[in-house]
Amino acid sequence: MAKKSNVGKLASDKTKKAFADEISSLTILTSEEVQALFPKKADRVELEELLKIINLDIDDKEKKIKLIENIEKVGGAIIKIGKKIISAV
Repeated sequence: MAKKSNVGKLASDKTKKAFADEISSLTILTSEEVQALFPKKADRVELEELLKIINLDIDDKEKKIKLIENIEKVGGAIIKIGKKIISAV
C-alpha cells in the first residue's frame, strides 16, 4: 500500500474525527473512546453495520435474528463495545 501524503493523512484524520464525533452523539461513548475502540476503517465499517441493525424499525426478536445473520460483519464491534462496558463497571 502506498504511503499517504501529508494532505492524505490530514484528510484521513479529519474523516476519522468526524466519524467519531457522529458516533459519540449517538452513544454514551466520547469521541476519543470511539476513535480508540475503532481506529481502522474496517472497525468503523463493522460499527456502522451494527448500528444499522440496532436502529432498524423492527422488534428486538427480529433484530436478534439480523444480528445472528450478520455476526461475521458485526462481531468485532460487539466484542469491543462489550469489553468497554465491562471495564466501566
